[in-house]
Amino acid sequence: MKEELAIKDELASASPVAPRKRSRFGGWPILAALAILFAYVAFAVVQRRQAQTDLSVWTRERAIPYVSIVQPHQDARPQILALPGSVAAFYDAAIRAQVAGYVRSWSRDIGAVVKKGDILAEVDTPELDDRLAQAREELSRARAALALAKVTADRWAALRGSSAVSKQSSDEKASDEKVKQAEVGAASANLDRLKSQKAFAQVVAPFDGVVTARTVDVGSFVSPERSNEPLFKVADIHAVRIYVNVPQIYSARISKGMKASFTTPQWPGRTFEAPVVTTSSAIGAGTGSLLVELDTPNSDGALLPGSYADVHFELPVDPSQLRIAASALTIGEHGTRVAIVDAEDRVRFKPVSIAADFGSEVAIAAGLAPADRVIDNPADTLAEGDKVRIGGAPAASARE
Repeated sequence: MKEELAIKDELASASPVAPRKRSRFGGWPILAALAILFAYVAFAVVQRRQAQTDLSVWTRERAIPYVSIVQPHQDARPQILALPGSVAAFYDAAIRAQVAGYVRSWSRDIGAVVKKGDILAEVDTPELDDRLAQAREELSRARAALALAKVTADRWAALRGSSAVSKQSSDEKASDEKVKQAEVGAASANLDRLKSQKAFAQVVAPFDGVVTARTVDVGSFVSPERSNEPLFKVADIHAVRIYVNVPQIYSARISKGMKASFTTPQWPGRTFEAPVVTTSSAIGAGTGSLLVELDTPNSDGALLPGSYADVHFELPVDPSQLRIAASALTIGEHGTRVAIVDAEDRVRFKPVSIAADFGSEVAIAAGLAPADRVIDNPADTLAEGDKVRIGGAPAASARE
């Protein structure tokens, strides 16, 4: 055992091992590398999370639609309302037959200027003439009977005092006189009636004017029972009336005395002036409009009855009406509405009433305020309470 230990000592002393030389930096490079690696990983994680956050924000922002708005405004210029109208004579009479007979002659044709009482035509009335002759005979007979009854009554009244006749007989004669007097009155009234009818055998002009129509000729049979078509039409055109049907929506803005102008196709370039004289004060059930009458002098006869007229009313400005672009309207199951942007940039829908349509713009009668921010051409996908952005869509961002 000792020998073995001695051998090991000899061997150890014979081959000594040189001592390990230690590094001057020790383990710091490894730690530094690990720190750098850890920092890089941490930075990458932070960057990734930031990118995800930015993407989420960007996506949410992209989800909010951009809208353009229009501001309601007033138009200080008077509104011109153009409507079709018709020209009518100041007086227009359709003259029909009042007696039966045959036209003997006519003396006025269309376009003739006539005065009140001028004879237009004469009618032969043989039947009426016979009735007149009979009525005259009946009146003569009634007068003769009255004369006899009067004489008889006077005689019986004189004899009544002498008791030559009874009181009853005297009273009967007096009553017979009264009956005969009534018969004279009836016969006279019948004769006067027939004379009045005979006067209608002369067809005369009812007023100063122009003959605008004639439908009879010599030999034509006329009668009151066949008077659907007038014999003549006479119009007084020293002045004319213009009738216009104004839609109900504008009726409240039409008033008596309001000035209007109109033109007619036969006088291009010439403008006529006429005031509003009266209105029907009622909305027509069939037309849904107010009938308005304008009057204007026609001393030169330029305006012809029956003419078409293009009438222009200058309506006063209604301060309660606001105008917006027609493209801002939405029409659907909820009626006519506009979409506005409230103070929190959210969509709100408001029902509105349209006062007038001017094509690219509409006048709103109710439902809007001057400060409302109205969305122009709102998308169908917009709903109540949706968040929106005002302005045009942004340009492509750097991340795109």
